[in-house]
Amino acid sequence: MPESISALAAENRRLEDLLDSGVRERLLALSGVLHTAVGLKEVGGRATDTLCLKTYVHTKKPLADLPPDQVVPPVVDGVPTDVTEVPADIRFTADDSSHRPLVGGIQLTNGIKNLNPADLKVSMSRGTLGCFATRTSDGKPVLLTNWHVATANSGRIGDSLFQPAPEPTEDRIEDDFPKRPKSSKNAVATLVDWKVTEKVDGAIARVNTCYSSCCNCGVGFRNTVRGLNVGGGDAIVGTAPGPVVAGQAVYKVGRATDRKAGKVVTANYPSISIPRDGTTYTFTGQIQIELQAGETAPFSSSGDSGSVIVDSARRVVGLLFASSNDDAFTLANHIADVVAALGITIKGGERSALPADGPDDLVEELAVRFRRTTEGQRLSELLDAHRAEVVHLVNHERRVTVAWHRAQGPAWYAALARGARHPDYQLPADIAGVTREAAFAQMHAVLVQYGGEALRADLAAWFEPLRAAFTRSRTTGELLDTAGGA
Repeated sequence: MPESISALAAENRRLEDLLDSGVRERLLALSGVLHTAVGLKEVGGRATDTLCLKTYVHTKKPLADLPPDQVVPPVVDGVPTDVTEVPADIRFTADDSSHRPLVGGIQLTNGIKNLNPADLKVSMSRGTLGCFATRTSDGKPVLLTNWHVATANSGRIGDSLFQPAPEPTEDRIEDDFPKRPKSSKNAVATLVDWKVTEKVDGAIARVNTCYSSCCNCGVGFRNTVRGLNVGGGDAIVGTAPGPVVAGQAVYKVGRATDRKAGKVVTANYPSISIPRDGTTYTFTGQIQIELQAGETAPFSSSGDSGSVIVDSARRVVGLLFASSNDDAFTLANHIADVVAALGITIKGGERSALPADGPDDLVEELAVRFRRTTEGQRLSELLDAHRAEVVHLVNHERRVTVAWHRAQGPAWYAALARGARHPDYQLPADIAGVTREAAFAQMHAVLVQYGGEALRADLAAWFEPLRAAFTRSRTTGELLDTAGGA
């Protein structure tokens, strides 16, 4: 098998051209053959490193039971073939630790419980947070997982997603099931969209940005994957420019089986059907993945659904959603289909430029001060609504990042935080020659230019109170009291 990705892709294209030359039709005309694809030859149920023309059947038959003209030839035009069974049953795949900031590869659940009438056991479905993305319609940062994870047990748009599970509650047979969480503890995101098609099993949720001390649900996030360790790093660097190819090395980190290295068996698996809640869902043309040699099986299992599949350059190539019932292989959506269906883009995830790791001294002081007045509560809601978008713009929109640093944003943030810890601390008139007036004007201008419609509207409505509070206050406490109307 070719060693480089470019050579491997070229060999895949050569074999695809061979199939398109009439070979596919000849193979599909044979008894029992339901699908053909370029892939890796399998021996004893395990993928080898030999590229071949794969034929798929529901049940393999002994050669003696087939007419000679219905046998798949071992070689076609010098290329080996393979006959592979499609299992009758394929299932959706379903660390209990708390992770702050949020990263990929960790447990995620909607917290909804269901009662199994057969054994009267109560269960809660758990999956994996894949990575973070940007919703193109509004520029908001969202987390990516599977539809069947986010909507398990009758989940719906607007429901919370939790990391880890929500606060435990006592369960009784007479409870109303499906049973939704009563507490917002550990709620980290709100489901905003999902898609389930023959190509995609995906969902996105807007990360919560509430920092109220009464619920403590504010969270930061980084577009890294826990323990990924590919090419010496854990950070996602975007999506691959082209599709994966058979034989390519891939990696994933999931809630159930942690980090695993695999290889693509085929990028065009035949149509399969998976039942869920009385409905059967059909998927076609998916990525089939098996373990790399030397790895401990399985590549994925129940609970790994929602993991992102990355290549050797840490580019996302797929979204894991299913496995065979014996965990012999894994299936993943092509990431190009996922981002198109959900209207998102996936960008790099190196270290944040603006703090986003959850409540700090300044944020806690904001919550306390703003609860004192009606106007303060309105401002608190404003900050809750837009903090994630502002953080995302500062960390990932180059022109906003540049403005943030030119305005001495990190130093101003540190000064305000120090003032929250030490009430007598006097805020400086300028930092490195940048006055408070100049810093406010620079950041206001760039956020109006690159922010979403709702952010721009609120910046216009609150312009004068925010400008006055930041430019005229002597201490952090005075600034917060002025902005909050105390």
